[in-house]
Amino acid sequence: MVVWVAETLAVSAFAQVLPAGLKGTVIDVSGLAVPGVEVTGRTAQGQTMVVTTDADGRFAFEVAVVSVTAVSDGFAPTVVDSPADGARLVLRPAGIADTVVVTATRGAERLPNASSATVVTSAELANIAAGALDDVLRSTPGFSLFRRSSSRVANPTTQGVTLRGVSGSGASRTLVLADGVPLNDPFGSWVYWNRVPQASVDRVEVVRGAAGDLYGANALAGVIQVITFEPTRTRARATLEGGSLSTARGSFFGSLERDGWAASTAYEANRTDGAYVVGSEVRGPVDTRADSDYQSGVVTAGRQGNGWTVWLNGALYSEDRGNGTPAQVNSTDWQQLSLTSSGNLAGGAWRAQAASSRQDYYQTFTAVTATRTSERLTTEQTTDTDFRGAGMQWTRAVGRTTLVAGADAQRTASTVEEFRYSTTNVRSGPFFAGGVQQGLGGYVRTSTPLADALTLDLGARLDWWGSTPTDTALPDKSVVFASPRAAMAYRVGRYALQGAAYRAYRPPTLNELHRGFRVGNAVTNPNPLLDPETLTGVEGGALGTWRWGSARVTGFANLLDGAVANITLSSTSMQITRERRNSDAIRALGFEMEADARLTQTLSVNGQLVLTSSHFRGSVATPAIEGNRVPQVPAVQGGLGLTWTDPRLATLAVQARFSGRQFDDDLNAFQLNSFGVVDAQVSRTVLHGVVGFVSVENIFNVDYDAGRTPIRLIGWPRTVRVGIRLAVR
Repeated sequence: MVVWVAETLAVSAFAQVLPAGLKGTVIDVSGLAVPGVEVTGRTAQGQTMVVTTDADGRFAFEVAVVSVTAVSDGFAPTVVDSPADGARLVLRPAGIADTVVVTATRGAERLPNASSATVVTSAELANIAAGALDDVLRSTPGFSLFRRSSSRVANPTTQGVTLRGVSGSGASRTLVLADGVPLNDPFGSWVYWNRVPQASVDRVEVVRGAAGDLYGANALAGVIQVITFEPTRTRARATLEGGSLSTARGSFFGSLERDGWAASTAYEANRTDGAYVVGSEVRGPVDTRADSDYQSGVVTAGRQGNGWTVWLNGALYSEDRGNGTPAQVNSTDWQQLSLTSSGNLAGGAWRAQAASSRQDYYQTFTAVTATRTSERLTTEQTTDTDFRGAGMQWTRAVGRTTLVAGADAQRTASTVEEFRYSTTNVRSGPFFAGGVQQGLGGYVRTSTPLADALTLDLGARLDWWGSTPTDTALPDKSVVFASPRAAMAYRVGRYALQGAAYRAYRPPTLNELHRGFRVGNAVTNPNPLLDPETLTGVEGGALGTWRWGSARVTGFANLLDGAVANITLSSTSMQITRERRNSDAIRALGFEMEADARLTQTLSVNGQLVLTSSHFRGSVATPAIEGNRVPQVPAVQGGLGLTWTDPRLATLAVQARFSGRQFDDDLNAFQLNSFGVVDAQVSRTVLHGVVGFVSVENIFNVDYDAGRTPIRLIGWPRTVRVGIRLAVR
């Protein structure tokens, strides 16, 4: 992730006073033109005039100017002294202190404090060599998935995302949204990162720290939101690329606006032969590459009038995967319909949203011989899930206080149909499991400036959650829970201080309650008696901004009571048996450090370092794991990014990330060694609106641990992709 501070871009002058008239173009760091930018020109006599870039990012002044300044939301101001005719002004993403974050407050505003939020813009996404969104986010502080594998080769059920060391099982402790609609799978809470075509992504916001007072269950460790381009003007964007492992991808977004009516469509398709997921030292004849193919499509249409909007959105996603052997496969078919509307009411602004989705998920599990020469089918599962959700929010200024209030409800119904195979390949079943989960919640948050430099935020939410299993012999479960949060921010000059205390909860998913799975020789059973887990935490941060850069440090302490973890019951050379259980607690303490700096007029650098101590605490429910490190949480992780941009030549972006050792299991028997990888991308504008690029992931082809089942699983190898990006704005 690249974050930038407000900066001055100086260009050598050919003359102190230019001939009458000046033409130029405004581009972002990816080389694409930026329309709608306010460009201010200053004459030698000190007069100023303002023009706006057109759809192609072009601007023109009719008189001589000695400097120009370009300003646009989401970017740092760019100043060019003594510009030459035909100058290209490069806009860079806004710095930490100037970031606009919708997700943190459920309303767009520039954060006035050191709140722990990170924004990845579309220009930054284009410059990062990683080929999938989850791989991009691995460079943000504290982000981790249940395993180190890229979503391009990993089973989707391992794509549970968490922040700040709060893990324990494959379920997400972080809420992931796309334009306000959950991306978390309603059955298992894992995330399909490819459901949103990348060409349509405007930015990704990562908010760390419990947000249960606004978002309720599943926002235990934070919120990640993918925000797409609004169809409020006519434009088109596309990416076409191909490369190693027979990989090919096309991504497209287009929108059209006329007389208040607007529509957009986005589509992405990808195919790859994939990579081996088993280490070469244990790989056998049965092992194949983990291939995947997917298609994702979105259509949005609506109208906006005087203070109101209505948008209807339909989305489809289809995916087929091979999981590393011929008989291990999974597939997903998903459809969603959502309606979003907003307007003015009682002196404030309201927003309402309703969504409905249906998903069919199919997966097979096998047992592989010790010599990895053959496999046999053990389980075949089909999961059908229906989801319904709706919510409404109202925001109003009451004196100096901003008030946000709202309510939402969700209902998920899932049925798991399972067939089992004996050692002699005799099929039995079907066996049915699953159930219905419902949730209802209401919330309120206030933000009050106690003084010019001091702001107090108070929030609270009350939720009811209930779960009814398909098997009537199992008990129904329900809980009522309050999620309070208090935060204070103090800003003086170039420094800002922030502190927060919060409490949040997460109920077990239908997957954790009713569906078992097998990975390698490890079998994990469900537990219909699971209770919700509860997080209590505090954090404090400091942010400093200077002419040359900015830096932020945040400390946090979280206690996850009743943490749902995969607990080992028995372990032999033939099979490891685990069960999902409520452990006593997980205690996660840590520091997040971020910094960015402008080294020269063309070279910028950013870095992140996260230190985390995450351990099981308590000896009553699960004494065998007392003091052990929480699986999949490294003690140290971080990254470094360099971006060199010269609009006359090219853009070079290099990202390096590293992770310390971690464990794959609750007993800390299976260690994953530390590793580091380096990615790079070179891009250049070849025609107006057309950028060519070459991306290399894992340049040094590091063979690193991704998991142990107990055999060693490996991460994404070196790959090369070549492609073009097009933009008509």
